Amino acid sequence: MMRPLLLGLFACLALVGCAASIPRAVSPGMAAAEVSAHAGKPVAEGRFASNEPYWDYTDQPFGYTNYRVTFGPDDRVRDVRNLLTEQNLANIGPRMTQEEVAAIVGPSARKRSYWNGTTSWTYRYLDGQLVKLLNVIFDREGHVLSRYTEWDPAVYSGGDAGRGQGR
Repeated sequence: MMRPLLLGLFACLALVGCAASIPRAVSPGMAAAEVSAHAGKPVAEGRFASNEPYWDYTDQPFGYTNYRVTFGPDDRVRDVRNLLTEQNLANIGPRMTQEEVAAIVGPSARKRSYWNGTTSWTYRYLDGQLVKLLNVIFDREGHVLSRYTEWDPAVYSGGDAGRGQGR
């Protein structure tokens, strides 16, 4: 019984370690092929309006980061940054589409659908030393209806906290 539990724990730690190590494994000037060799396959890929590509890596739902690796026109890393910061999260506004939200803060590992057609995406992040959750609620058409933050109940509450949070 203990062995499967330990294997699951090591698998989770390995996934969290992958995204957390992105700033150590990837640096400006690296070619895309080097990034792929060092960091693995991204969880999402996209392009800015300038047509420059980016790759997203995450350690969600248990970690605190969504890293975006941005490439320049020469297919080399221009920037590596965590998208889950208070300043960046503030850029999510009313009526934004799901695609616009993902372009700002990256993919969400916790997505829920509700009986009335609304959906929610949850992001776990650090605000200083506090572990918080950002919850973005979308209407039936996929536009931001509301957003709110809370302290992560899995960290700050006892007992079965975190149940129902997509875990």
